[in-house]
Amino acid sequence: MDNTSIRVRYAPSPTGTLHVGGVRTALFNWLFARKNGGVFVLRVEDTDLERSTDESVEQLKRSLRWIGLEWDEGPEVGGPHEPYRQTERLPLYKEASEKLLETGSAYYDFATPEELTGFRERERAAGRQPIYRGGSYRDIPPEEALKRVRMGEPHTVRFRTPQEGQTVVEDTIRGPVTFENENLEDFVLMKSTGTPTYNFAATVDDAGMEISHVIRGDDHLSNTPRQILIYRALGYDLPAFAHVPQVLGPDKKKLSKRHGAASVEEFAERGYLPEALFNYLALLGAGYAADEEIFTPEELAGRFRIERVSGNPAVFDEPKLTSVNQVYLRKQSPEELAMLAAPMLAESGAATPEELQSDMPRLVRIMDLMKERLARTTDIPEAVGYFYGGEIDYEPTEFDKQFGKEFVQEAFPELLDRLRELPEWNEESLEETIRGLAAEKEKGAKHLIHPLRFATTGRTVSAGIFETLHLLGRERSLLRLEKAVGEMKKKFG
Repeated sequence: MDNTSIRVRYAPSPTGTLHVGGVRTALFNWLFARKNGGVFVLRVEDTDLERSTDESVEQLKRSLRWIGLEWDEGPEVGGPHEPYRQTERLPLYKEASEKLLETGSAYYDFATPEELTGFRERERAAGRQPIYRGGSYRDIPPEEALKRVRMGEPHTVRFRTPQEGQTVVEDTIRGPVTFENENLEDFVLMKSTGTPTYNFAATVDDAGMEISHVIRGDDHLSNTPRQILIYRALGYDLPAFAHVPQVLGPDKKKLSKRHGAASVEEFAERGYLPEALFNYLALLGAGYAADEEIFTPEELAGRFRIERVSGNPAVFDEPKLTSVNQVYLRKQSPEELAMLAAPMLAESGAATPEELQSDMPRLVRIMDLMKERLARTTDIPEAVGYFYGGEIDYEPTEFDKQFGKEFVQEAFPELLDRLRELPEWNEESLEETIRGLAAEKEKGAKHLIHPLRFATTGRTVSAGIFETLHLLGRERSLLRLEKAVGEMKKKFG
């Protein structure tokens, strides 16, 4: 098959949010298409009318676009095989089912729900698997069956599954997987509501959209023999199949909210960059070399090999994702980080939108100083907020530790006086003043720097103190130092 005919699809059901396992499957399809110069199709499988919602469709599209997966064909984009929502393709399924009925590959089944329940109960009571083969309805003459249909009798359309032989799935990841036909019942193609089942609609659409490679989760492996039978009965060529293992949590259970986050939008809300999640998920179980970690989407596509994807479930490691996210945050320019930070600082109440907007160059310099200390964007308000506002409150126990020493009580008021008198408030003059006073007192600079940091930031760890004081500015720094000295004198005399 030449590359120009390679077509893959991601075909989710819009019954909830887009989860990590689903987006990784979408990623593998996208990478395979880009690697081979093919086409990536988005198809919405919304025939579950009770659970599918337009809200989920919109969330799905938002999540895919957020992480960087633009589709070549599909909703809003269009393409040669429109429409791309299954509820808009119902005539195609009806036409295909009529073809199977005409050739004898399918039949009308008039079994009531009560009849089906009775059959299954009797089979289980006899110690047998309840494999339904249509009973007497399987062999009703077509003319009689059609007459009953036209009279409005409730019915489904079932596939006439071969009762002997095997159906083999040639899986690109797992190798051949064999299913005994005698274990497959006559499965429903069209429900009594006139809507198609998943297996039927997916097969008709994959064939109609000329999908060359079906890359999907391994929870669909058991569906594949049924789909192969439909392909053959309709005279379609089979696509290549590749079933991707699940993504599990660290406890080796299905990834869910209890592991921290499960949906793409939750990861966005928790401060992960789309580039980082893209990079991490693309590598997860994909068989890249162990020393390869950070790549552009184009580089990932160039290295992707579907046959290298592991046949074992992948374990989602959030600390590893966080470390990848840190790399991407550090790759952001200070200007980009400032644009990210401004609305977050405003929302947290650290600064007003007007204050941020009026002094954006300062925020750019702050983000340049602080970006090495960020793991997620949600760290920004806590990590950066103290650069804004006026006085700060001090944790009492730590205050006593920092200011309870005799040397600090003696030297700190003098340090405040010298900083007040500085002609220029820059890193060089600040460092010279602070180190100079410590040297005069025959003490290491750390004996002044630690309480100074606590007094001006309210914390014991920060970026370099001289850069921090410079960016805090003279007025804000002196205001906080004056408060600390005042509280120190009240407390210790």
